[in-house]
Amino acid sequence: MVGVVAYYTAIINLEKSETWVSQQVVSQSARGYYSWIFSASYAGYIVVTVHSSTTSGTYVRVIWSSHGVDYDNTVYVGAGGTAVFPVLPCSRVEIRVGNTNLLSGATQTVSITYRY
Repeated sequence: MVGVVAYYTAIINLEKSETWVSQQVVSQSARGYYSWIFSASYAGYIVVTVHSSTTSGTYVRVIWSSHGVDYDNTVYVGAGGTAVFPVLPCSRVEIRVGNTNLLSGATQTVSITYRY
């Protein structure tokens, strides 16, 4: 019983995490994006770290819908940075990493962690 209580106490305190993506290299065409889809079992937040070797116009966009809340937010991280997004429990969380380049594509290294 103590183990179960400790497990859920850790969730309440946002002390649990899952690595969804670990330093994956992705490429897109001009004004393109790469996306992943996951599910979130608990309320928490998503941390996306991006480093771009080819552009300063990098963004991260997270889209989900849960409990009557529609969430769609974009954070511009430039050539590299970290963006943090809240999430409610939902079966579909879409995470996009893209670029704003008009003529050339881009390559980024991406890590995504779900904290709950």
